[in-house]
Amino acid sequence: MAFDFSPTTTWFSPQYEINLAGDSAIEKAVVTQVASYGKQLGKITQAVLELAEGEPGDAFASLRKMADDINAIKQHTLADKIEADLKRLKQQDNAAYQALIKRL
Repeated sequence: MAFDFSPTTTWFSPQYEINLAGDSAIEKAVVTQVASYGKQLGKITQAVLELAEGEPGDAFASLRKMADDINAIKQHTLADKIEADLKRLKQQDNAAYQALIKRL
């Protein structure tokens, strides 16, 4: 269990992030760039109701777009992590970095 308490707070709106699973950087990007947890839940609820009525419509399409946006953030974040790890490996152990590059 990981707790991520944001050091950036304001007097009127303190923000505490509790991340029980997953990647806190991805969670933050999704909430700030795609939709808050409440909006995500609302889209899911509307899409489920459309499916229950047998008529997938705008809410279902909106849910699919949100899922695509979240996946794009995950892929971008993964690439950023790989790039940062490679830079760190090159700085810390250039021989291991060169060997890895040859393997790739």
